[in-house]
Amino acid sequence: MTKKILFIISLIFIFIDLYGQNAQKDSLINLLDNIDVFAAPEESLDIINSIYEYTYQTDPQTALEKSGEAIKICDSILKDSAQIMLWYQRLAVSYLSFKQYDQAMTYLSEVKNYYLQKADSVNYAYTLYYIGDIYLGLNVLQLAFPEFEKASKIFQNNNVTEGIILVNIRLASFYFYENYDTEQTFEILNNSLIIAKGNDVLTSSVYKAIGEVYSEDLEIDSAIYYFTKSAQINEKISNQYELANCYLEIGKVYLENSDFQQSEEFLSKAKTIYKNLSIENKIAEVLNAFGELYFQQGDLTNAEQSFLASIQISLLNMFESENKLYSYKRLSEVYVEQNNFEDANFYSNKYIEELELSFQRKAQQGFTEIILNFQNAEKEKTIQLIEKDNALKTQMLKNKQQQTYGFLAVIILLIGFAVVLYFYFQKQKKINKLLQEQNRQINLQKKEIESQSRILEKATRDLLKQKDEVQKKSNKITSSINYASRIQKAMLSPEELFKKHFRDYFILFMPKETVSGDFYWITEVKDLKPSLFKENDEPFKVIFSVIDCTGHGVPGAFMSLLGDAYLNQIVNVQHIYEPDKILAELHKIIRETLQQEHTDNNDGMDMAICSIDKRKKIMEFSGAKNPIVYIQNGKMNRISGGMMSVGGLQKEHERYFTKHTIDLTAKTQVFLFSDGYQDQFGGKYGRKFMAQPFRDLIFESSNLPATEQKEIIIDTLNKWKGKKFNQMDDITVLRIDV
Repeated sequence: MTKKILFIISLIFIFIDLYGQNAQKDSLINLLDNIDVFAAPEESLDIINSIYEYTYQTDPQTALEKSGEAIKICDSILKDSAQIMLWYQRLAVSYLSFKQYDQAMTYLSEVKNYYLQKADSVNYAYTLYYIGDIYLGLNVLQLAFPEFEKASKIFQNNNVTEGIILVNIRLASFYFYENYDTEQTFEILNNSLIIAKGNDVLTSSVYKAIGEVYSEDLEIDSAIYYFTKSAQINEKISNQYELANCYLEIGKVYLENSDFQQSEEFLSKAKTIYKNLSIENKIAEVLNAFGELYFQQGDLTNAEQSFLASIQISLLNMFESENKLYSYKRLSEVYVEQNNFEDANFYSNKYIEELELSFQRKAQQGFTEIILNFQNAEKEKTIQLIEKDNALKTQMLKNKQQQTYGFLAVIILLIGFAVVLYFYFQKQKKINKLLQEQNRQINLQKKEIESQSRILEKATRDLLKQKDEVQKKSNKITSSINYASRIQKAMLSPEELFKKHFRDYFILFMPKETVSGDFYWITEVKDLKPSLFKENDEPFKVIFSVIDCTGHGVPGAFMSLLGDAYLNQIVNVQHIYEPDKILAELHKIIRETLQQEHTDNNDGMDMAICSIDKRKKIMEFSGAKNPIVYIQNGKMNRISGGMMSVGGLQKEHERYFTKHTIDLTAKTQVFLFSDGYQDQFGGKYGRKFMAQPFRDLIFESSNLPATEQKEIIIDTLNKWKGKKFNQMDDITVLRIDV
């Protein structure tokens, strides 16, 4: 017992002195090396267990080696079958990490039979889960699905939350990749979120799984949203490995969307963590992603260096094939772009060789034979084991009942009599001592309560004072923002101009916060040149726009003030009336004002602007990312905005915008809007509303008066959000009837 206590104390001090995960692993390995395994097998097993927990995700080679050592201890020294099976299962998981499916199946076959014989349903279900993972690795989904289904039922019957979530993620993957059944996929994952509530580790896993589905479905924003939620949880619980995995996925999604700046930022974060954890295969994967990023940007030199660095790491790992395949293939394409056909041919051949080796490894492992033999053997063993187990249990139960009933009755009587005697003789003595102790405790508690009461009174006064100060500051901030909101509302163009110039209209203006980064703008242009008999001051043009500035809240509001002021200057002072030229001039002024050529400031505006010539009955439109939708003769038309924003990053020599002309001789409804409505998350599965459903909503309700259509649009939005989702961004929608 003394040795056990000393061992535990020494282990505690080691953990106190450790900071990094690698340091903990190395110290535990050193401690294990200094222990006599035969003298202290259980202590050795405890240390190996700790090493395994640190390494099974980040260093599977060490996990594999230590699992083997644990099996030797359990078999040769402890003779503990239950422990042997536990470590067989862990050994199989380690082999799974290396895609050594034949080795993993060999151990899991024995583990499965053992837990079936012992009627250990939970561990049996975990074994089914790992067998399902083997079939997934072999890409035999029709065999994986039954294993996951059986495991799922057992976990549900035993209320094993972790098991339910793990299997649900696999089942969702099956429905998505095998059947492309998104309805079933999201139903499983959203139910999993409810089950995982309160468990950060499981919740982050489900968020990551949802992100992966959206990523495969090319719903970029939704994928980033859920990967980010998973990353936030992993950062909170300090799970660096899963945090890096989330960063890597986010970087890949941004790369898929050609957002190279964001992609590089998240890939760099992932690479830093993987390096700190010394996870070589993940570093190789990140380097491949960097190579792809540089290749898409046309930076062939850095692309070449990244792919070569990935290959160098992958060559050190005999089990690493996927990263090598990718590196060889893409590197050959880099050399083709460089007109270096000799090296291109070399790496193309390396790609083919690695592909052949991969097929050979699979053939050598005899996957098909393993699966068929395993299934047939398991059926026969299962029937035999169940029959033997039931017969043995029935006989043992009868024998035990006959032998133990009488003996237990005597023992219970003797124990009861002894207890009665003991309490009888001790009763008076204890009562006296108890009364004395209670009096002493009451006096002590009275003094303590009085002391705490005085401390509490002082703390309460201090808290009330702090609360009052915080409240005053909060009131000042709220008052300032509310005042800013009044200024912004006063800045917005007067609705009288819409009433004056259009048959009907509505303005849906819904800031996410008190102040907004969205705003709408309208002005009229008068021909002040005198006619033959009098001065002509009738408006002949109406120019209007909906603008979505970078950000929302206070930062967005500042940008909206700039936008409003400069639009008035450009049109009413500089007399620039063509929409494309207004955008070009506004772009120049914003970049000069914010000194964007010399700073990292990339704030800007997405907007759609129209100019209606009332004499010629035409409308000119130009867009900076934002489109226009208009309805004529019962048909909806859409013109896209350009690819560039107003303000922000500029790589081209000069920014131009395209002008479109629309005939207004027929009655026309025009819709301008920011992206806040279509980007709102909601619905059953937490997805974006999306652009096409938004346009359908506009078209289907366009025959109604503007005020009624506005109410329908608002009601649809509220139902879509529900109580679960908050408003994600500022929302502005403008309709005018010409």
